[in-house]
Amino acid sequence: MKRLARVSAMLSALLLCLLLTMTAAFAASVQDGAKLLKAEQKAALEQKIKQVEDAHQVKIGIVTMKSLKGAPPGKTANSILDKQYAGGKNGSIVLLLAMDSRDYHVSTDSVMRTIITDDGGFPHLKEAFLPHLKDNDFYGAFDAYVDGTDEMLAYYEREGEPYDPYNEFSPLALVIAIALGVLAAILVNSVLEGMMSNVAYAPSADAYLEDGSVSLTENNDTFLYTTETRRPKPKKSSGGGGGGSHGGGGGKF
Repeated sequence: MKRLARVSAMLSALLLCLLLTMTAAFAASVQDGAKLLKAEQKAALEQKIKQVEDAHQVKIGIVTMKSLKGAPPGKTANSILDKQYAGGKNGSIVLLLAMDSRDYHVSTDSVMRTIITDDGGFPHLKEAFLPHLKDNDFYGAFDAYVDGTDEMLAYYEREGEPYDPYNEFSPLALVIAIALGVLAAILVNSVLEGMMSNVAYAPSADAYLEDGSVSLTENNDTFLYTTETRRPKPKKSSGGGGGGSHGGGGGKF
């Protein structure tokens, strides 16, 4: 009897895994529950997403909702990713929008999180689509989200490391810019000094004082007190997509 129960439990677990896999396989790449897109816009996005998914072997989702009904955006996005968009060979990513609270959240799985990182990749992706969201240009936002994802996936495949805006920083360019700035400041200062007729070089500080204008009769220093203020060092808060193996982030638009 116990053996039969164990077999039954194993079959149930296997069936559940199969069901989740099939759900992820057949889930539409764009689920516009909030009705933000025209039919032709949705079709264009789905076609673009299919091309990016095939090119990089990933899963990409866009989900809009009228309301989260009080549910946390991060946990909701993570749950949608796990149930409907899991199984991307090189990772999965989902953008969730909730219109009543104007929340957005991007969720990445453990594989995609190593490609589109929380610290470098997600802020870059957010900069691409968030301005469109704030302007209520939803098609533009989703299009930029797909393009940004494609861009960072291609960068990772080409460079062998995740995209980071600091990788594009050039120390040599900074040194050159500082040097040019200093030279420009010296030049401007020299020109201004040359235009001032009442300015002349003085060999000592006495030349700047009129005779008899200052007379020191006593010199005394008195120490009063020292004020010391201590503040507790703030603890670094954790960001990301809601904990666990998920990554990404979100906010308001």
